[in-house]
Amino acid sequence: MSTRHPHRHWSALRRNRLSRRSLLAASSRAGVGAAAIALVGCSGDDEPEQQDQSQQQAEQQSTPPQPQQGQQQSLQQSQGQQAAQSDQSQQQEQQSDDPQGPARGGIIRTWLAVERHDRWDPHRSRYRYTQAAHSLMYNRLVQPASVSTGELEADLCALPEMPDETTYVFTVEPDAAFWNLEPTNGRAVNAQDIAWNIQRQQEALDASGAPDPYFFRRAAYNRTTSVEASSDTSATLTTAEPDATYLSSVHGSPFAWITSPEAAELYADDWRDDTSDIVRNSGTGPYTPRLYNGFEITLARSENWWRDDSAWADGINFTSGDTNNIVSLYGAAAFDTAAFPLTNAAVETLREQNPDHPTFEQPLDASVELLAPLSADGFAALGDPRIVRAISLAVDRAQLVERLYAGHGRASGPLPWFLEGWSVSEQLLSTYPGYRNDREADLSEIAGLVNAAGGAGNIGVLPLVVADLFEGFFAGAGEAVRSMIADATGLEVDLEDRPFAEAIDQLRSGERFCFLGWSAVPQQADPTEAWLNTLHSAGAQHWSASANTELDALLDQMKTTFNLGARQDLSHQVQEMLLDGSAAQWQIKLVNGIQLGIHQPWLNPDPRLFDYAWSTNRLNNTWLNTNHEAYPTGRELPPLEEETEDGG
Repeated sequence: MSTRHPHRHWSALRRNRLSRRSLLAASSRAGVGAAAIALVGCSGDDEPEQQDQSQQQAEQQSTPPQPQQGQQQSLQQSQGQQAAQSDQSQQQEQQSDDPQGPARGGIIRTWLAVERHDRWDPHRSRYRYTQAAHSLMYNRLVQPASVSTGELEADLCALPEMPDETTYVFTVEPDAAFWNLEPTNGRAVNAQDIAWNIQRQQEALDASGAPDPYFFRRAAYNRTTSVEASSDTSATLTTAEPDATYLSSVHGSPFAWITSPEAAELYADDWRDDTSDIVRNSGTGPYTPRLYNGFEITLARSENWWRDDSAWADGINFTSGDTNNIVSLYGAAAFDTAAFPLTNAAVETLREQNPDHPTFEQPLDASVELLAPLSADGFAALGDPRIVRAISLAVDRAQLVERLYAGHGRASGPLPWFLEGWSVSEQLLSTYPGYRNDREADLSEIAGLVNAAGGAGNIGVLPLVVADLFEGFFAGAGEAVRSMIADATGLEVDLEDRPFAEAIDQLRSGERFCFLGWSAVPQQADPTEAWLNTLHSAGAQHWSASANTELDALLDQMKTTFNLGARQDLSHQVQEMLLDGSAAQWQIKLVNGIQLGIHQPWLNPDPRLFDYAWSTNRLNNTWLNTNHEAYPTGRELPPLEEETEDGG
């Protein structure tokens, strides 16, 4: 039986709130890594939920001297000045189209597959559609400031102090408070809440005390070896060893929400099992739940939101339904943005029809990739790293961009081009085999690799499996890649379709074949953890017989290198080893598509809203010019539960 609690809002917003902490510079203090964020309904959502689940499961995979405390404080002050200038110039850019600048009011309306959400318990959810709503209702300890560089910024807490490489001292931001709703009624957030949230994730128990597998991030939170609330505002966390990605991958990750102990006690396992009752949320974020009816989610600005530099819109509405209607709904001003799930051709038509509407582009967050874990009994020849490299070079990436995305895409190196600071430059990438503008040279190198491995006639048949969902989106893509590989290598390639989830499960269980599909959606820009899992010879998903001590040493160094710029330099060295063939890989990135988009002239988006992953929270900093002559009248929030017609 559902237990609902009527909303009881304060009549006025709280005053004296602390402004948002700004971007942390790339040369920042120890421990700050990178986290990836995503735009609702924009990038990478072209794969159905079946893929989202299986891919998410499939991917889960010498330290420079650090500044002393006084140096850290000086760094923080300097970075604060730089960030203030950055915020000011960003605000000026936003104000350029409207001299009045950001203003409160209006309701933002955009598309989201809300029917695909999973659980409202913020610790037991994992679907991106739930995350999109949660990102506006909850806060993390810290959050990504930049998807491309990996910088972090304050969120519920200030960026932590680090007296050493295994200790993190978090201070709760002044005025931080839970919603003025049941069951917390606007109480302040304290350090004990932080400790409880971490311990709940680690214990991973249901209401009866039995182990609950739906606490998907238990392993990540177990990287915290101790947590102590030394005061109401200060919590000290420790790790067992230096862990350069601990902040970004645990506390700045897309699902690192802080909720209240009162809610967990009140809602118990109904919080996990009742997927219909959105009122069962208990957050500190800028928006509170107002409506969920299976195809629509509406959030309203919290009346005790504790920051005054955001939450411009009165409400945010996510609507799903027939995607064929998006074009007409956009034309009728029912939606403020039009991007995914529309095709680029549909968006281009809208652009032609509305030449005065601002447009945008963002890369799809899931790249097209080949998985080639062929090093197993019976595949000795196919598992030869030279054959795997030949397969990688055989795929004509430029041709594939045209074939899949009609030119709206780019070749992807070991990391996609849009991760600035992490990926190698396009200029450097274009000098390597498989990416250079010299197909004849590539074919010659492929022939040498195949001959050195025993010759095509002695290697056997290459099984190429194509995900049925992928083939459904890109009819004929499997045959196109099959013919590229066969023509370039001389190998016999056997093509078949399999269900996406089934193929991933078969790979995990030990069956070996070459697999074409989408990559998993990355949860952070920093590749350190994924590479330790898939490239390091001790990694849990190192599905290759080859080991490389030099590569292992670089990855070990990345794990303990806290300086962001230094870690990015190490990532460049890793990529160059993969690109020149001196290190083997079984995950072969091919291309990333680019999604086109358009938005209404009254929408003034935070530029970070169009990052490639997990960026729905940037709707918080997006504002509406409700004075615009075309802004639709009549947008209203649905009434609160207690606001019935008879006033009851």
